[in-house]
Amino acid sequence: MSPFGQFLIALKKNNLKVLTTLLRIVIGIALILYLFWRFDSNKILGHVRNIDITYLLYALVIYLLFVIISAWRWQVLLDFKKFGLPFWRTLVIYFIALFANNFLPTTVGGDVMRVLYAKRERKTDALATVLVDRILGFVGLFVFALFAVLYLLIEKNQTEFLPFMVIGLAVIVFITYIFFSERIYALFSPVVQRIQFFRLGERLNRLHEAATEFGGAWRTITVCVVQSVIIQTLLALGPFFVLRGMGNVDVGLLPFFIYVPIINVLSMIPISFNATGVREYFYVVLFSRAGLAGDTSLAVSLVSFILVVFLSLFGGLAFILHKRK
Repeated sequence: MSPFGQFLIALKKNNLKVLTTLLRIVIGIALILYLFWRFDSNKILGHVRNIDITYLLYALVIYLLFVIISAWRWQVLLDFKKFGLPFWRTLVIYFIALFANNFLPTTVGGDVMRVLYAKRERKTDALATVLVDRILGFVGLFVFALFAVLYLLIEKNQTEFLPFMVIGLAVIVFITYIFFSERIYALFSPVVQRIQFFRLGERLNRLHEAATEFGGAWRTITVCVVQSVIIQTLLALGPFFVLRGMGNVDVGLLPFFIYVPIINVLSMIPISFNATGVREYFYVVLFSRAGLAGDTSLAVSLVSFILVVFLSLFGGLAFILHKRK
């Protein structure tokens, strides 16, 4: 194909991405407006205005710990690859990635930032650590969510989320197995190698070689999975403190450990930009089972998200001040 033909294809793909992003933004705004229309907007705003600052600070600290431990998980993988990055720099890069995730119109913007800032001359290894970090994060999330769904099955005989979680976990495990297994990947490698477009085949094979080193690193993988579980615990504690700050003491901690991981999994469905509206909708639907009013659930979701966005602003400041090496 001629260079001009390749340019036209790339242009069409870019236009499609722009249209898709705009559509997702519109869907997210529409969902938020629908929820505000469905519930009393004055009550929703009242919950936000009257929140206890002390509990808000507790939640902010919880989300800060979430960022720190997430960066630590990536640090473990970087150390295994002997990148030699100090933790403070890894943490700064992670804040920049968090900022990109919240403000760039793409779901992988943060991952790209991590690769670009880790080390210029080792982009393949950096990408391998980011992909493994993502995969192990998904494993921890789906395991946590699966336990929550099993609890609903055993205690309340609710089965609607069980097939979704089982299939999701199976897909993640299958992808992980192919990614780490040299024997399985060898079946696909000759086909992948033939992809000449932007030397994609060669780059994918190099990426696989960089990632297979983690295949026997069970200690490293175990540490990262434990960190992933801790991260999911923190993500459940954050909105719990937000709810306490709104003066609600009727709903305990257990529903947050049950429903927040499920919401986090469902929010991965690429319906809206940054799961806006989708996340709030499922907060309303699922926490109604715990006796929480829709206006309160919606307020909890929005405030929790705003706290994470607030923390990510430090990443924006770091993006301006911090230099790549």
